[in-house]
Amino acid sequence: MRIEDTLWLGYKDLGEKRVRTALTILMVVIGVAAIVALISLTAGISASIQDSLNTLGPTSIILSSNRPTGFTLTDTEGIASLPNVSSVTPVVEGSGTFTAAGVNTSVTVVGISEQGLVGLLSEVNLYSGTVYNDTLTPSAILGHSVAFPSTSGGIQKVSPGQPAALTINAGRTGGTTYTIPVVGVLQPYSSLIVPVDTSILMSLQAAEELLHRTSFNIILVKADNASQVGALTTTLTNIYGNNANVFSTQQIAQQVNQIVGSITFLLVVVAGISLLVAAVGIMNIMLMSVMERTHEIGIMKSLGFTNRQVLSLFLTQALLIGVVGGVIGIAVGMGGSYTLSTLASHSGSSPNSTGTASGTPSRPREGGGGGVIIGSGAGGSPGSSTSLSFSPVLTVSTIIEALVVAIGVSAIAGIYPAWRASKMEPIEALRQL
Repeated sequence: MRIEDTLWLGYKDLGEKRVRTALTILMVVIGVAAIVALISLTAGISASIQDSLNTLGPTSIILSSNRPTGFTLTDTEGIASLPNVSSVTPVVEGSGTFTAAGVNTSVTVVGISEQGLVGLLSEVNLYSGTVYNDTLTPSAILGHSVAFPSTSGGIQKVSPGQPAALTINAGRTGGTTYTIPVVGVLQPYSSLIVPVDTSILMSLQAAEELLHRTSFNIILVKADNASQVGALTTTLTNIYGNNANVFSTQQIAQQVNQIVGSITFLLVVVAGISLLVAAVGIMNIMLMSVMERTHEIGIMKSLGFTNRQVLSLFLTQALLIGVVGGVIGIAVGMGGSYTLSTLASHSGSSPNSTGTASGTPSRPREGGGGGVIIGSGAGGSPGSSTSLSFSPVLTVSTIIEALVVAIGVSAIAGIYPAWRASKMEPIEALRQL
């Protein structure tokens, strides 16, 4: 029997039981779509985190103070004197309310030198304007979400040269409002160290003056080369003990890979259960098809059909279910992954924005515990947030593997019913009227 005849007969039988066939295919679609979406999403998140860490470079070490007094110039000078240290950049961080064009936005106020800003962002990509100068007079560049607040539908509300106000300790008695010249607006950034998109960045001296700080929240240290990072991290940990959190971008990358890998494995196992259910469904529909077509099988065998031909006929039905379900599942998984990533990005794009003056940021802790370490996890200051957008990473190998899994599961599920049909005796089958 020709291959096209086998395919036609398999398709014809499935088409006669459309509802049952559609439900079986749906089970395959759900399993494949879940696998494709989960793998592409976790790969996208991992890639986005890696890109954020790469902006700092593999030689970077971050110190976050756990002391109420924070870090001082003595700390920066002491770290700079250590062997294998290339540069030391102090960072001051606090919170405030930024007002421009009638829109109030809760922001993270970041003070860092112009040179340090380049080290932090790897490259300062401006949407418009210029970078501030290292002067005591406050002038600032805005994170993209501050200039394009989500409460205004992502429309630009602040441009360089436009008057704007920054209120420190808003909502508390004695809150102070400063007029801040805006000199630039940044392109969108995904950053795990400083929430750039929701920040207003200025010189270190200006931030210390506005925030009334004499200490630093964060110190960014660069080693001479990547091979020295581990030893330098250990040295700094021994020096500060519990007074500071010390970690390198290399450590973060390793931890991220381990966590994402574990989560991916767990989610794929959960999605695999859906395919297991689909396999049971395929086996069920195939067994029902064999029982319903017992008399037909007897006629085919009496006309000269071999066991192998009958086996291939029923196995083809299972393969058709796998192919159709796999293709549809891949398409659904791709669409679902992009939809979920878009929703996740919108839900976390500007968590501190408020449309009216009623938005009241919490008071940052004085001195230490800056909220700049991965989602403010290390004693983060209230009101700060990490902006992390990502896109799904869907590779050709993922698509091929998902389709192969769908076809393989369907084939395995159809082997027993097809074997049972092929071993049926013609005389016994013809008696089943």
